[in-house]
Amino acid sequence: MIKFRSTIVAAFLLFTVSSFAQKDTTAGQFSLGMRSTISSFTDAQSVGFGAGGQFRIRFSKHMNTDWYSDYITTNIQNLGYRRDAHIGWSVVFYLDQNPIVKGQVTPYIVAGQCFDYTNVYSDYSNSSMERWSAAAAQGGFGMTYNFTKYFDFSAVAQYMLHIGTNVVTQVETDEKTNQQYLSITNPGGASLNGHLLITFSVNYMLGRL
Repeated sequence: MIKFRSTIVAAFLLFTVSSFAQKDTTAGQFSLGMRSTISSFTDAQSVGFGAGGQFRIRFSKHMNTDWYSDYITTNIQNLGYRRDAHIGWSVVFYLDQNPIVKGQVTPYIVAGQCFDYTNVYSDYSNSSMERWSAAAAQGGFGMTYNFTKYFDFSAVAQYMLHIGTNVVTQVETDEKTNQQYLSITNPGGASLNGHLLITFSVNYMLGRL
């Protein structure tokens, strides 16, 4: 009798899970995309521009994931430059009840983690300084426009916070020549610093995993 009841319960659970899986046809969708990023840094009032790629693996109708890489270059007031490389992932949660509708704009929230590399160069001193960080976190808001159920355009604004050593850049003036130059320092120790990222991407759904 106990064995019979166990069989009934197992069959019921299997039927429930399979029914749910049949209803959610979006789970496992794999998309490939290209992205362009604008980075507004808090130091030296400079803006960087970059490009990269990403792929998406969807968990459910309302939850997606981005796995991305970016390469961003920043001209620091023609006194030097900054290069940033990002490799990270984000969880995307769509706020609309039905997020996959052709011609529809769907808002979402996003949060994730990133590994990054930064290199800053100064023309004045002909020197550079670099930093590696494995503890950057980002979060923000975005929107997706579905051209078709396979092809979409996404835009997101998020703040990336770096946790670890920091490379500080500052525009200073030489007292003797009255010439401006870019100063690069590394204060050492742990610190919090970040910047605003605005990313535009196009993505195409290739199939299901």
